[in-house]
Amino acid sequence: MKINPITVNGEAVGEALIEQELQMLRECYAREMSPQELEQNQAKIESDARENAVERVLLMQQARTEITTVRPEEIEARFLALKQQHGGEEAFEKRFELKPADEEKIKTDIEAGVRLEKYFNFLCQDVPRPGTADSRAYYEGHTEEFRVPERVHAAHIVQHPAPDRPLEKIYAELLNVRERLKQGADFETLAQEHSQCQDGGQDLGYFARGQMVHGFEQVAFATPVGEYSDVFQTEFGYHVLKVYDRQPETLREYNEVRYDIERMLFEERKNEAIGAVADQLRAAAEIQNLEIVAE
Repeated sequence: MKINPITVNGEAVGEALIEQELQMLRECYAREMSPQELEQNQAKIESDARENAVERVLLMQQARTEITTVRPEEIEARFLALKQQHGGEEAFEKRFELKPADEEKIKTDIEAGVRLEKYFNFLCQDVPRPGTADSRAYYEGHTEEFRVPERVHAAHIVQHPAPDRPLEKIYAELLNVRERLKQGADFETLAQEHSQCQDGGQDLGYFARGQMVHGFEQVAFATPVGEYSDVFQTEFGYHVLKVYDRQPETLREYNEVRYDIERMLFEERKNEAIGAVADQLRAAAEIQNLEIVAE
Protein backbone atom coordinates (compact mmCIF):
# COMPACT_ATOMS: atom_id res chain seq x y z
CA MET A 1 0.00 0.00 0.00
CA LYS A 2 1.33 3.45 -0.81
CA ILE A 3 0.15 6.90 0.16
CA ASN A 4 0.43 9.44 -2.63
CA PRO A 5 1.29 13.00 -1.58
CA ILE A 6 -1.81 15.19 -1.24
CA THR A 7 -1.91 18.53 -3.02
CA VAL A 8 -4.36 21.38 -2.39
CA ASN A 9 -4.53 23.93 -5.19
CA GLY A 10 -1.09 22.74 -6.21
CA GLU A 11 0.41 23.03 -2.71
CA ALA A 12 1.68 19.84 -1.08
CA VAL A 13 0.25 18.82 2.29
CA GLY A 14 3.27 17.94 4.43
CA GLU A 15 3.49 14.60 6.20
CA ALA A 16 4.36 16.44 9.41
CA LEU A 17 1.03 18.28 9.32
CA ILE A 18 -0.88 15.03 8.70
CA GLU A 19 0.99 13.36 11.57
CA GLN A 20 0.17 16.30 13.84
CA GLU A 21 -3.53 16.03 13.01
CA LEU A 22 -3.37 12.26 13.48
CA GLN A 23 -1.83 12.61 16.93
CA MET A 24 -4.48 15.11 18.03
CA LEU A 25 -7.28 12.82 16.83
CA ARG A 26 -5.78 9.81 18.57
CA GLU A 27 -5.61 11.72 21.85
CA CYS A 28 -9.19 12.91 21.39
CA TYR A 29 -10.59 9.48 20.56
CA ALA A 30 -8.57 7.81 23.32
CA ARG A 31 -10.71 9.68 25.85
CA GLU A 32 -13.82 8.01 24.44
CA MET A 33 -12.65 4.65 23.05
CA SER A 34 -10.90 1.57 24.40
CA PRO A 35 -7.55 0.57 22.87
CA GLN A 36 -9.37 -2.15 20.93
CA GLU A 37 -11.87 0.35 19.52
CA LEU A 38 -9.02 2.66 18.55
CA GLU A 39 -7.41 -0.18 16.64
CA GLN A 40 -10.67 -1.03 14.91
CA ASN A 41 -11.18 2.60 13.86
CA GLN A 42 -7.58 3.24 12.82
CA ALA A 43 -8.39 3.57 9.11
CA LYS A 44 -11.13 6.14 9.78
CA ILE A 45 -8.91 8.11 12.15
CA GLU A 46 -6.16 8.26 9.54
CA SER A 47 -8.67 9.35 6.90
CA ASP A 48 -10.03 12.07 9.21
CA ALA A 49 -6.47 13.28 9.86
CA ARG A 50 -5.86 13.71 6.13
CA GLU A 51 -9.15 15.55 5.77
CA ASN A 52 -8.28 17.86 8.66
CA ALA A 53 -4.83 18.55 7.20
CA VAL A 54 -6.40 19.47 3.87
CA GLU A 55 -8.83 21.81 5.63
CA ARG A 56 -5.98 23.47 7.50
CA VAL A 57 -4.01 24.06 4.30
CA LEU A 58 -7.09 25.59 2.67
CA LEU A 59 -7.49 27.98 5.57
CA MET A 60 -3.79 28.83 5.58
CA GLN A 61 -3.94 29.60 1.87
CA GLN A 62 -6.86 31.92 2.41
CA ALA A 63 -5.15 33.50 5.41
CA ARG A 64 -2.22 34.46 3.19
CA THR A 65 -4.68 36.29 0.95
CA GLU A 66 -6.72 37.97 3.68
CA ILE A 67 -3.95 38.82 6.18
CA THR A 68 -1.34 40.54 4.06
CA THR A 69 1.08 41.69 6.78
CA VAL A 70 2.36 40.40 10.10
CA ARG A 71 4.56 42.66 12.22
CA PRO A 72 8.16 41.34 12.45
CA GLU A 73 8.33 42.24 16.14
CA GLU A 74 5.38 39.94 16.81
CA ILE A 75 7.22 37.04 15.18
CA GLU A 76 10.38 37.81 17.13
CA ALA A 77 8.42 37.98 20.40
CA ARG A 78 6.88 34.58 19.81
CA PHE A 79 10.23 33.11 18.76
CA LEU A 80 11.75 34.42 21.99
CA ALA A 81 8.87 32.96 24.01
CA LEU A 82 9.42 29.60 22.29
CA LYS A 83 13.08 29.64 23.31
CA GLN A 84 12.17 30.48 26.89
CA GLN A 85 9.74 27.56 27.00
CA HIS A 86 12.68 25.26 26.24
CA GLY A 87 15.10 26.69 28.78
CA GLY A 88 16.56 29.65 26.91
CA GLU A 89 18.43 30.18 23.65
CA GLU A 90 21.37 27.88 24.34
CA ALA A 91 19.23 24.98 25.58
CA PHE A 92 16.79 25.48 22.71
CA GLU A 93 19.50 25.31 20.06
CA LYS A 94 21.21 22.36 21.72
CA ARG A 95 18.01 20.38 22.12
CA PHE A 96 16.94 20.71 18.50
CA GLU A 97 20.49 20.91 17.02
CA LEU A 98 19.53 24.04 15.10
CA LYS A 99 21.44 25.61 12.25
CA PRO A 100 20.92 29.25 11.11
CA ALA A 101 18.65 28.11 8.28
CA ASP A 102 16.50 26.20 10.78
CA GLU A 103 15.75 29.36 12.73
CA GLU A 104 14.43 31.04 9.61
CA LYS A 105 12.19 28.04 8.97
CA ILE A 106 10.85 28.23 12.52
CA LYS A 107 10.13 31.94 12.11
CA THR A 108 8.35 31.23 8.83
CA ASP A 109 6.17 28.67 10.61
CA ILE A 110 5.50 31.16 13.43
CA GLU A 111 4.47 33.76 10.87
CA ALA A 112 2.07 31.30 9.24
CA GLY A 113 0.57 30.52 12.64
CA VAL A 114 0.12 34.18 13.51
CA ARG A 115 -1.44 34.86 10.12
CA LEU A 116 -3.88 31.97 10.58
CA GLU A 117 -4.73 33.11 14.11
CA LYS A 118 -5.52 36.61 12.86
CA TYR A 119 -7.62 35.17 10.04
CA PHE A 120 -9.61 33.11 12.52
CA ASN A 121 -10.18 36.21 14.63
CA PHE A 122 -11.42 37.99 11.52
CA LEU A 123 -13.83 35.17 10.67
CA CYS A 124 -15.17 35.05 14.24
CA GLN A 125 -15.48 38.76 14.94
CA ASP A 126 -19.27 38.68 14.54
CA VAL A 127 -19.88 35.36 16.29
CA PRO A 128 -22.28 36.09 19.19
CA ARG A 129 -21.21 35.14 22.67
CA PRO A 130 -23.48 32.70 24.51
CA GLY A 131 -25.55 34.18 27.32
CA THR A 132 -27.06 32.89 30.53
CA ALA A 133 -30.03 31.32 28.73
CA ASP A 134 -27.68 29.35 26.47
CA SER A 135 -25.49 28.07 29.27
CA ARG A 136 -28.47 27.25 31.50
CA ALA A 137 -30.13 25.28 28.69
CA TYR A 138 -26.94 23.33 28.07
CA TYR A 139 -26.50 22.60 31.77
CA GLU A 140 -30.04 21.31 32.18
CA GLY A 141 -29.78 19.19 29.04
CA HIS A 142 -26.40 17.64 29.90
CA THR A 143 -26.47 17.08 33.66
CA GLU A 144 -24.54 13.80 33.32
CA GLU A 145 -21.48 15.80 32.25
CA PHE A 146 -21.49 17.64 35.57
CA ARG A 147 -21.87 14.69 37.92
CA VAL A 148 -18.90 14.08 40.20
CA PRO A 149 -18.83 10.33 40.90
CA GLU A 150 -18.47 8.76 44.31
CA ARG A 151 -14.85 8.90 45.41
CA VAL A 152 -12.74 7.52 48.22
CA HIS A 153 -9.50 8.78 49.68
CA ALA A 154 -7.32 5.81 50.49
CA ALA A 155 -3.74 4.82 51.18
CA HIS A 156 -2.18 1.39 51.02
CA ILE A 157 0.78 -0.66 52.11
CA VAL A 158 1.86 -2.92 49.29
CA GLN A 159 4.42 -5.68 48.92
CA HIS A 160 5.36 -6.81 45.39
CA PRO A 161 6.20 -10.45 44.63
CA ALA A 162 9.84 -11.26 43.88
CA PRO A 163 11.82 -14.48 43.30
CA ASP A 164 13.48 -14.22 46.72
CA ARG A 165 10.25 -13.32 48.52
CA PRO A 166 7.55 -15.98 48.21
CA LEU A 167 3.93 -14.89 48.44
CA GLU A 168 3.49 -16.76 51.71
CA LYS A 169 6.19 -14.63 53.35
CA ILE A 170 4.71 -11.40 51.99
CA TYR A 171 1.23 -12.38 53.14
CA ALA A 172 2.49 -13.23 56.64
CA GLU A 173 4.34 -9.90 56.91
CA LEU A 174 1.24 -7.91 55.96
CA LEU A 175 -0.92 -9.92 58.36
CA ASN A 176 1.44 -8.81 61.10
CA VAL A 177 1.26 -5.20 59.86
CA ARG A 178 -2.54 -5.30 59.92
CA GLU A 179 -2.55 -6.69 63.47
CA ARG A 180 -0.31 -3.82 64.59
CA LEU A 181 -2.67 -1.35 62.93
CA LYS A 182 -5.64 -2.84 64.79
CA GLN A 183 -3.70 -2.36 68.02
CA GLY A 184 -3.28 1.35 67.30
CA ALA A 185 0.00 1.64 65.37
CA ASP A 186 0.30 4.66 63.06
CA PHE A 187 -0.57 3.78 59.48
CA GLU A 188 1.78 6.31 57.86
CA THR A 189 4.71 5.10 59.96
CA LEU A 190 4.13 1.47 59.06
CA ALA A 191 3.66 2.41 55.40
CA GLN A 192 7.09 4.05 55.38
CA GLU A 193 8.59 0.94 56.93
CA HIS A 194 6.83 -1.77 54.96
CA SER A 195 5.32 -0.42 51.73
CA GLN A 196 7.19 -0.76 48.44
CA CYS A 197 5.53 2.28 46.85
CA GLN A 198 8.11 4.70 45.51
CA ASP A 199 8.50 8.30 46.71
CA GLY A 200 6.03 7.85 49.54
CA GLY A 201 3.28 7.13 47.04
CA GLN A 202 1.24 4.96 49.39
CA ASP A 203 -1.32 7.80 49.78
CA LEU A 204 -3.44 7.50 46.64
CA GLY A 205 -5.58 10.59 47.20
CA TYR A 206 -9.17 10.58 46.01
CA PHE A 207 -10.19 8.27 43.19
CA ALA A 208 -13.43 7.16 41.56
CA ARG A 209 -14.50 3.77 40.26
CA GLY A 210 -12.64 2.77 37.13
CA GLN A 211 -9.37 4.47 38.08
CA MET A 212 -7.81 1.50 39.87
CA VAL A 213 -7.58 -2.19 39.02
CA HIS A 214 -10.85 -3.95 39.72
CA GLY A 215 -9.78 -5.97 42.77
CA PHE A 216 -8.27 -2.96 44.51
CA GLU A 217 -11.28 -0.81 43.69
CA GLN A 218 -13.71 -3.37 45.13
CA VAL A 219 -11.92 -3.45 48.48
CA ALA A 220 -11.47 0.33 48.66
CA PHE A 221 -15.14 1.09 48.12
CA ALA A 222 -16.23 -1.63 50.54
CA THR A 223 -13.99 -0.54 53.42
CA PRO A 224 -15.61 1.90 55.92
CA VAL A 225 -14.03 5.29 56.51
CA GLY A 226 -11.30 5.11 59.13
CA GLU A 227 -11.01 1.32 58.87
CA TYR A 228 -8.36 -1.03 57.48
CA SER A 229 -8.99 -3.70 54.89
CA ASP A 230 -8.05 -7.35 55.24
CA VAL A 231 -4.87 -8.37 53.46
CA PHE A 232 -5.83 -8.85 49.82
CA GLN A 233 -4.13 -9.68 46.54
CA THR A 234 -4.12 -7.97 43.15
CA GLU A 235 -1.90 -8.43 40.13
CA PHE A 236 0.57 -6.03 41.78
CA GLY A 237 1.02 -8.01 45.00
CA TYR A 238 -0.51 -8.02 48.48
CA HIS A 239 -2.08 -4.92 50.03
CA VAL A 240 -3.53 -3.49 53.21
CA LEU A 241 -5.40 -0.25 52.73
CA LYS A 242 -6.93 2.43 54.88
CA VAL A 243 -9.85 4.60 53.81
CA TYR A 244 -9.53 8.19 55.04
CA ASP A 245 -12.68 9.65 53.53
CA ARG A 246 -15.55 8.99 51.17
CA GLN A 247 -17.39 11.53 49.03
CA PRO A 248 -20.81 10.61 47.62
CA GLU A 249 -21.77 11.31 44.04
CA THR A 250 -22.73 14.95 43.58
CA LEU A 251 -23.95 17.26 40.84
CA ARG A 252 -21.88 20.41 40.33
CA GLU A 253 -23.96 23.56 40.76
CA TYR A 254 -24.82 25.62 37.68
CA ASN A 255 -23.05 28.72 38.99
CA GLU A 256 -19.89 26.67 39.48
CA VAL A 257 -19.72 25.65 35.80
CA ARG A 258 -21.57 28.47 34.05
CA TYR A 259 -18.55 30.28 32.67
CA ASP A 260 -16.89 27.03 31.57
CA ILE A 261 -20.04 26.20 29.61
CA GLU A 262 -20.17 29.63 28.01
CA ARG A 263 -16.52 29.38 26.96
CA MET A 264 -17.14 25.94 25.47
CA LEU A 265 -20.26 27.08 23.57
CA PHE A 266 -18.42 30.14 22.27
CA GLU A 267 -15.58 27.95 20.98
CA GLU A 268 -18.12 25.67 19.30
CA ARG A 269 -19.74 28.66 17.57
CA LYS A 270 -16.37 29.92 16.38
CA ASN A 271 -15.43 26.47 15.11
CA GLU A 272 -18.70 26.29 13.22
CA ALA A 273 -18.01 29.67 11.60
CA ILE A 274 -14.52 28.58 10.58
CA GLY A 275 -15.83 25.21 9.40
CA ALA A 276 -18.42 26.87 7.18
CA VAL A 277 -15.68 28.90 5.47
CA ALA A 278 -13.54 25.79 5.09
CA ASP A 279 -16.43 24.01 3.37
CA GLN A 280 -16.76 26.88 0.92
CA LEU A 281 -13.03 26.85 0.20
CA ARG A 282 -13.08 23.10 -0.26
CA ALA A 283 -15.93 23.25 -2.77
CA ALA A 284 -13.85 25.53 -5.00
CA ALA A 285 -10.48 23.83 -4.43
CA GLU A 286 -8.51 21.39 -6.54
CA ILE A 287 -7.50 18.52 -4.27
CA GLN A 288 -5.48 15.57 -5.53
CA ASN A 289 -4.48 12.21 -4.03
CA LEU A 290 -6.54 12.52 -0.86
CA GLU A 291 -7.44 8.84 -0.78
CA ILE A 292 -4.99 6.06 -0.01
CA VAL A 293 -4.28 3.96 -3.11
CA ALA A 294 -3.69 0.23 -2.63
CA GLU A 295 -1.01 -1.31 -4.85
